[in-house]
Amino acid sequence: MNIKKFLDKNCIDLKDKVIVLNGSTGGLGQYIAKMLVMKNANLILLDRDLVKGEILKKQLKEINGNVFIKQIPVDLSNFNSLIDGIKQLNEFEKIDALILNAGAYHLPRVQSDEYNQVFKINFISPYFLAKKLLPKLRKSSLAKVVVMSSLAYKFTTFNSNDIDYTSSNNANKIYGNSKKFLMTSLFELFKNEKKVTLSIVHPGITYTNITRHFNKFLKFIIKVPMKIVFNSPKKASICAILGLNTTLNSYEWLGPKYFDIWGKPIPKNIKKISENEKLDIYNLANEIYNQIESQLN
Repeated sequence: MNIKKFLDKNCIDLKDKVIVLNGSTGGLGQYIAKMLVMKNANLILLDRDLVKGEILKKQLKEINGNVFIKQIPVDLSNFNSLIDGIKQLNEFEKIDALILNAGAYHLPRVQSDEYNQVFKINFISPYFLAKKLLPKLRKSSLAKVVVMSSLAYKFTTFNSNDIDYTSSNNANKIYGNSKKFLMTSLFELFKNEKKVTLSIVHPGITYTNITRHFNKFLKFIIKVPMKIVFNSPKKASICAILGLNTTLNSYEWLGPKYFDIWGKPIPKNIKKISENEKLDIYNLANEIYNQIESQLN
């Protein structure tokens, strides 16, 4: 696939738009960032590793030297770091879109602020960031939040006795639970939002650095088949760019056409989330949001 031709045909021009992207140095994030500058977007990159960020920034400037690129250090596992990043974002005159791409699949069982790190990185901090930036996003004509989600959400159910699945030994369920919380809480939040629109997208299955947490034998077994059978990270990243100019209904997401694995991204209904789960997750999201606000004010 010729990515530039595809973007020219299917994606809006982003000249003079300011896009906030987190997780830009990751397997999908770097491709999302490169596609954004190909479409002339100005970028604010939120990443923990500024060394990798500088390398990426140089690559982006080589693609398009006319765009503005700003790095802001943000560690999603640290609420103080998150708040500092939001304060810097609020100094910008405008923000046109937020792309929530950063995520963690498996981390050491560090329990802080009551919740495990995967839950904080994949759900709590992104939800807090999105809600905090809504006033600024409402001033834009684009006014879009794009969220990278995962098929793993299908394998979890809301558990009031173990909200973040800390007692589970299944990394996929811990990860899927956090992704379910993020997209469900945002769907509920945006039901009453008049000016900013939400696009939940998913890349299907692709081989990225997230598999670095797998044991060596498993990585050896799956690496070649995944690269042959599934979309490359570059192709998988297209869904995030398309999300900027695709209008989706509530509880609908944008992902691969065939079996949620292959093909051009299309809108599909999200299933397997009950009405009770939706309400429980949204109430908890706002409870945690208010807790963070009260601690940091």
